[in-house]
Amino acid sequence: MARDPESDLINVNGEFSLSIVIVRCFRTSAGGLRWRLRFDTGLQPDITVAARMDARNSHPLDYYLFPRIDTASRQLRLAEDNELAVDAYRFETLAPLYALAARSPVAEAA
Repeated sequence: MARDPESDLINVNGEFSLSIVIVRCFRTSAGGLRWRLRFDTGLQPDITVAARMDARNSHPLDYYLFPRIDTASRQLRLAEDNELAVDAYRFETLAPLYALAARSPVAEAA
């Protein structure tokens, strides 16, 4: 892994780029929790990793792994529960990201 000092993108194994976004929580006037995710569409990372923070903004609640093809808009508003088209990218841990980054022998990939 290497971080580009100009863009802050992370290059993983020379194969794909990541943008990491911390998504802070705020409470609505009705008491619901919301998160406003802003994509950096100018950088065009292959994957945007969004760490959605808990209600106190002290720890990650979960993670969203958005591929570039699904980040055409500049921002996304998240609720506690979202439509399937959004929550399909939600994960409790970063294990799926580690699996994406893992190298496989050529024999296994074929």
